[in-house]
Amino acid sequence: MRYILFLNANKHMKENIVFGKKVNAADSIQNGSRLYLSVYELFAESTHVINAKSRDMATSLFLFDQDGHVVNSSSLLSQFTGKLSRINSLVLIRTLDSTEKPYKIADWNQGIPGDTSFSPAVCTTLDSFRYDAYWQARDPRGHVGCREWTAQLYDPGRPYVDVTTYSKRGNFIGELVGWSRFEDPPKPVIGMQGKQWLCLHECPAGERPGVIADLRAWTRKHGYPMPERPPRQPLYPDSEYQDDLNEFWNY
Repeated sequence: MRYILFLNANKHMKENIVFGKKVNAADSIQNGSRLYLSVYELFAESTHVINAKSRDMATSLFLFDQDGHVVNSSSLLSQFTGKLSRINSLVLIRTLDSTEKPYKIADWNQGIPGDTSFSPAVCTTLDSFRYDAYWQARDPRGHVGCREWTAQLYDPGRPYVDVTTYSKRGNFIGELVGWSRFEDPPKPVIGMQGKQWLCLHECPAGERPGVIADLRAWTRKHGYPMPERPPRQPLYPDSEYQDDLNEFWNY
C-alpha cells in the first residue's frame, strides 16, 4: 500500500483529532480496555488544509514504503509500520516496540463476494453504514465512500478520482477514506465543494492542492474528460447486491 488518505471538512477533522486524543487518554486511565487506539490522534501530524469559499477541507495522509514503514516527514509518524491484523484491521504499530497497543487506521474490506470492481478496499466503519438500507439521502457525511473511490482507482480508463457528493442542495465533499497501491498510477483526487472545484491530492504536473479556477480549462490542459454526475449515490449500495450477500451469508 502506497498511501491512505482521509478527507473531511477541516472543522470536522479538528473535532476528530480532539476526540481521538480524549479516547486514547481514557483508554490509558482505564487500563487499556480498547483493542486499538484511535488513529484520529495522529491526524494532527499529517493534516493539510485546503481553503475553499463554502468551507475549508482537510486531508490527512499516511505514506508507506513497500515494507509498510510510514515515510511521512513527521518524526512521530515515522516511528510506525502498517500491518494487517488477523481480523483484517489495518493498524499502525511501533516499529521498534510492537508490544505497544496499535492504532487502528482502517479496515481491509472484501466488499461484495465475487466482485472485483470495487473490492477489496480500504474502508472505515462509516462505510459499513453508508451502504446499508438505512443510510439517509441528506446525510452530511456524503455519499462517496470506499467503494466509489476504489472503483475509480481500479478503472484503468479513469484518470482521476472524483469525490464529489452531487446534491440538489449543493455539491460537496464529505467524509471518506481513500488509498492507492504501488502498482496504481498516480491519480489526482478532485471534488466540488460548493461552487468550487478542488484538487485535493496528487495534482497533475506538479500543481499544488487547491482551487481549480476553471475546471473545463484544467481538464483540457491535462487531457482529461469532464467529470460526470453518476446515476445515483452511493453508487454501490448493498441493496444492488442482495442476492450475492444472501448467498454468502447462507453458504
